[in-house]
Parts: sequence; structure tokens; C-alpha cells
Amino acid sequence: QIILWGRTEKCLKETTEEIRMMGTECHYFICDVGNREEVYRQAKAVREKVVVTSHLLFLQVGDITILVNNAAVVHGKSLMDSDDDALLKSQHINTLGQFWTTIFLPRMLELQNGHIVCLNSVLALSAIPGAIDYCTSKASSFAFMESLTLGLLDCPGVNATTVLPFHTSTEMFQGMRIRFPNLFPPLKPETVARRTVEAVQMNQAFLLLPWTMHVLVILKSILPQAALEEIHKFSGSYTCMNTFKGRT
Repeated sequence: QIILWGRTEKCLKETTEEIRMMGTECHYFICDVGNREEVYRQAKAVREKVVVTSHLLFLQVGDITILVNNAAVVHGKSLMDSDDDALLKSQHINTLGQFWTTIFLPRMLELQNGHIVCLNSVLALSAIPGAIDYCTSKASSFAFMESLTLGLLDCPGVNATTVLPFHTSTEMFQGMRIRFPNLFPPLKPETVARRTVEAVQMNQAFLLLPWTMHVLVILKSILPQAALEEIHKFSGSYTCMNTFKGRT
């Protein structure tokens, strides 16, 4: 069974119906994961209202065994052009939401059956201008998941996976342009989804997409800052947010 959380009921309804047409039971709850009280309230609602059927007889009503944190916002502005409310919104949803949704973790540990998945971004490891709110929140989220992953090493049956994809072709980063799109094409959402499922099945802790992003991490660890700045300028990542028209 799948349980969806989100802020927009129209999107939740459409996705729920699409999932049900595929033969999978699905429920949705309107929830802003950046709002701690709302997360706790809806977590209680899930436990009370959703009947989980499983071959594992010790599973009870509303037990969540796989938690996927995918919610995120980006405002696509420099620090000087950002307002306080926008910055706080990014931190609350992209970072603190990770803390609040782990309300399901204690039961996973009790059952010795669970997996926490975070859809992060390669920008957590290599920031760009024009998305300072997003890059900061994703770096914080990455640190959270890295610490959590290590903390679960002695917890049998419970694992964590962090996915760090390159630019994905969704409306979120619409308008973002790099200099060599044929060399670094945006990822398809279906590809990210499939690779995420595979990583969860293999209990893979961290997944960089595409594999060439490993080169970026290596270069960042060995090259001086001046060289990295030239690479940013040559690749176009230095100005890629100038044409940003994405939605928040």
C-alpha cells in the first residue's frame, strides 16, 4: 500500500487515482511536511485510519515500513534577492521536514523492518549561484541523512538511502540552462525513480545520478578553489539559474 502526503489536494487525488488504476491500494493526506504539528497530526491519522495488510502478522494499523522524503521547494534567487519568508520556507520543508517525518522511525526500529529514503540533490555537494536557499537546505539534509545512516548501523532491519541526482526534467527547475546540455542532459523522472527503487532493494546508502557526478565529487576534493571556479564558468553552472522559471 502507498500513502501520499502533499500540500495540493488536486495533485494528490490525480496521483492516487493513477496508482489505484495500476492495482495498488493508495491513500492520501494533505500535509505540509515543513509544519511539525501538522506532520505529527497526520502521522496519528495514518496510524488510526489506514489498515495495513501484510504477511507480517506483527504489522499493525498504519505501520509505515518505507518512508520516502521527496518534498522540496526552490525559489531560485540570490541571497540579496531572497526574502526571509522564502528562506525559512526552504529550510522548513527541505531540511526540518526530514526531522519531523522520522516520527515513523521508532516503530520501524521496534519491528526491525524499515527504510528511510531521501531524494536529495547533487547541489548538496556542489552549490551554484542563484539557488542559495535550495543548496543550503539540501546540504543540511545530506548531513542529516549521513548522520542517520551511520546511526542505523547497529539497528537490524532498518536502513537508509540518500539519492543525489543531477538536474531532473521536472517543472521544479524549469528554465535552468547549462552550457553543454547534450553532454549533461537532464535526468528523466522515471530513471530517477527506477534507480531509487533499485538502491532501496540493495540497501545502498548513497546514490549519485548519473555516475559522472562521482567525478565532480573527486575533483572538488583535490582541486583548488580557483580551478573549481573556472570549471563552473566553463560548464555554465555559474549562470545556469539566470534563466530559471521553475515553480515553488
